[in-house]
Amino acid sequence: MPSDRVESVERALEILNCFSEDQPVLSLKVLAEKTGFYKSTILRLSASLERYGYLVRQHDGQYRLGLALVSLGKISQLSCDISSIVRPVIEELRDRFNESVAFYARSGNKRICLYRANANRAIRHQLEEGRRLPLDRGATGKILLAYSGSEGEPFATIRKQGWYVSMGERDPEVASVAVPILTDNGNILAALSISGLISRFDTDRRQECVSALREKARYLAEQLEPQPFVEMTP
Repeated sequence: MPSDRVESVERALEILNCFSEDQPVLSLKVLAEKTGFYKSTILRLSASLERYGYLVRQHDGQYRLGLALVSLGKISQLSCDISSIVRPVIEELRDRFNESVAFYARSGNKRICLYRANANRAIRHQLEEGRRLPLDRGATGKILLAYSGSEGEPFATIRKQGWYVSMGERDPEVASVAVPILTDNGNILAALSISGLISRFDTDRRQECVSALREKARYLAEQLEPQPFVEMTP
């Protein structure tokens, strides 16, 4: 076996590849027949796939694909289709404020930075595209949770005012201002944020960022809604 192959990963992928439009639900017996794997092997691999949301074991013992795959598929489609729409917007905001600007989407119980324009200054909030971060800390995480139906505070206030400011939630030196990008019927497509050192985000600056972000979020919603990206979580 070539050294760049991981047998357990390939076996897990082979299990996922057994599902199709004609056979969206499969029993353990059918999976064993299709893959040629021992049932004990399938049970071991499927437990890991279930843990990460790629597979679901129903009450009747049969398996179906998990919603984490829906999320990844939507991220892939969105990333391929909208770069030419999103990048000019975040770069314009970056140049206006000289702070880092990012476009986040939800992926399961994480948020993923799909597009990023880092500030053109030595001391800045630096982050790379593709980075996955917690949902429960930071402005974009709170936005994504609020518009995914989370109850209580601060989510009710976020939905009422339409924005959120994080002051040192994930990093004690970083402030972040974020707004949702929403469809006409209120479904969230993604979140847009501006972030930088707390010392540069006084009240007036935060309000400037909110106004600019909301304007760009409306524009992006108009451009992106033909390709909806509504997060579905297990």
